[in-house]
Amino acid sequence: MRSRLVILLLALVVLPLGLIGWLGRLFWQRESADWQLRQKALAMQELQVRQQSLNDVIHSMEVRSHDLLNSIGSDQAALRNASSKQPLIRAAFLVEKSGKLKIPDPGRPDLLSDDDRGFLQRTDSIWSRGTLLGAQRQDETSGQCNAQAGTTHGWHTWYHQDGPHWLYWQRNLDESITGFEIERMAFLSRLVGSLKPADISGTARLVSADGEILMQQGSFHPESDIPALATLPCAVPMQHWHWKFFAAPDSVQGPDGRSYLLGFSGIGALFASVGLLLCFSYQRELREASQRVSFVNQVSHELKTPLTNIRLYVDLARESAGVEGNSLLDVVEEETSRLSRMIHNVLTFARHEKKTLDLHPMAGDLGAVVGRAVEIWRPLLARKNIAITIENTLKQPACFDADAVEQILGNMLSNVEKYAASATQVEIKICAQQDRVELWVQDDGPGIPKQELLHVFDAFYRSRNDLTEGVSGTGLGLSIARALAAAQGGSLDVVEIERGACFVLSLPLLETTSNAIPAA
Repeated sequence: MRSRLVILLLALVVLPLGLIGWLGRLFWQRESADWQLRQKALAMQELQVRQQSLNDVIHSMEVRSHDLLNSIGSDQAALRNASSKQPLIRAAFLVEKSGKLKIPDPGRPDLLSDDDRGFLQRTDSIWSRGTLLGAQRQDETSGQCNAQAGTTHGWHTWYHQDGPHWLYWQRNLDESITGFEIERMAFLSRLVGSLKPADISGTARLVSADGEILMQQGSFHPESDIPALATLPCAVPMQHWHWKFFAAPDSVQGPDGRSYLLGFSGIGALFASVGLLLCFSYQRELREASQRVSFVNQVSHELKTPLTNIRLYVDLARESAGVEGNSLLDVVEEETSRLSRMIHNVLTFARHEKKTLDLHPMAGDLGAVVGRAVEIWRPLLARKNIAITIENTLKQPACFDADAVEQILGNMLSNVEKYAASATQVEIKICAQQDRVELWVQDDGPGIPKQELLHVFDAFYRSRNDLTEGVSGTGLGLSIARALAAAQGGSLDVVEIERGACFVLSLPLLETTSNAIPAA
């Protein structure tokens, strides 16, 4: 009973609570993942807005530089003087078609100014490799150069001492190249100045390739170990820089889980309450059923003593009674025997329900036991004009419990006497089938309705038809008979036939020296 209660508790309480907890965790994980995706999307939008501001400034610089180079044309003097008139221009240069640097000319050191020498020093890595501007994608900071033929203007980025530097160049009709070195600090100042202060929920940073923070907007200063919520690389000519967005501390905790917790806790409490209520109700019913079985068991035991005395006094009364008195005593004895069988069945059922039904199968002659049981019933059935025939073809001993077989056969013959009064004969056959012995009990009475065949072995079940009207019984006979058959390693089944009822008891033949079979 305790194991059944544990299984019921697991099925009605523990498993539903575990399932609810698992579903709640899945819902929470999905909500957290969706929240993180939304936060990253919002952070990326913030970064894209700032990147677009930088792109607009760079495009404006490109347009002005392009117009200035077109206005200068081939005027070398105007090219040299461009840096003095434009704050964003640090130095100007001219590269001939052959790739030779014309302005400033490194081959004429006597004509170089201090600014020219500084320019040549800063750009030495460009001219020493013979790099032809426009023949490649110009970015020495990435270490990669991809073919990009036919370019007429663009940016060239390289590193020198304090950080990245930029050249803006344009190819002329004569295949020469003119351009400017951009004033680094003025360029950065203009880029940062183009970013207007904005009220954002986190912090946006513009970070260089070596991790230097060039610009920061936001309401707090993130620690160095806090990962960025979103990262966006800048466009040319600042492709080696990145935008990074950090979420504010009060927004990194994720969505509020209290509503989920309360909801699933409520459902879990409901399941737990219902499950515990059912478990307690089941336990109470089991306890009451056990008490009823114990009560019936005690009452049945108490009834055995007066029944024994009644049968004793019936035997004594026969000695002094006449013919009429003996006929009356026969009725008393029959009813006493009937009541004794009912008590025996109830006691057997109680032992079966308590798992204490203990039989002791032994090797023996099944035909002799069947014959002894039939002789007890033959007079009673003869009064109702029902003949009993026995056909025994069994030639070897079987393994069975004699008292249990007598009780099984008695219950089946009792049903014939009660429910098959219109029958004329009962045929009993004993035969061997492979490693089993079969005992067939068949009558030619009204039989069992087809729809009742599946329930005849249920405890307390009695068919509701005209055959059972006015017939006493507990509905335990066949249920107990099947339990007794199983307890000695056998089986009891009903066979559907055209007329009458037919039951088959199957028991093991004696094949080993062991004479005991564990009780079911």
